[in-house]
Amino acid sequence: MSFKDTATKMSFELHSAARLLRRNFDRRAKTHGLSRSRWQVLWHLAREQGQKQAELAERMDVAPISLARQLDNLQQEGLVERRPDPGDRRCFRIYLTDAAEPALEVLRGLAQQTRAQALAGFSIAEVSQLQGLLERLRENLTRGEA
Repeated sequence: MSFKDTATKMSFELHSAARLLRRNFDRRAKTHGLSRSRWQVLWHLAREQGQKQAELAERMDVAPISLARQLDNLQQEGLVERRPDPGDRRCFRIYLTDAAEPALEVLRGLAQQTRAQALAGFSIAEVSQLQGLLERLRENLTRGEA
């Protein structure tokens, strides 16, 4: 098999694996009332709180108006709060509230279950190698966007 054929097959496998990871996690999250749009907001904020709404939308790769509706709902439920940006009166920064912690604990558990299923039969060395290769792939693609 040529490099081109192998690379093409790898691209399809990578896309398929990513789709299946999302679908598997979504199925688990749905049983807890957490849609993809809800858990993604919580997940991104757990990684970095205090983002501007526009920054968060860009990181999530969603339209700002879609994110605004989701934030409205999460704010009504008491899971997030918008705080004025001290450097720019026109925008707000988004933070999780303490009430979001139980949902985040559920998400962490679901993520662990999903990873365990996906990586069943892999050695630590294989997981480490895969992580390194995917990181290089992401860096190559990120460099191309700059």
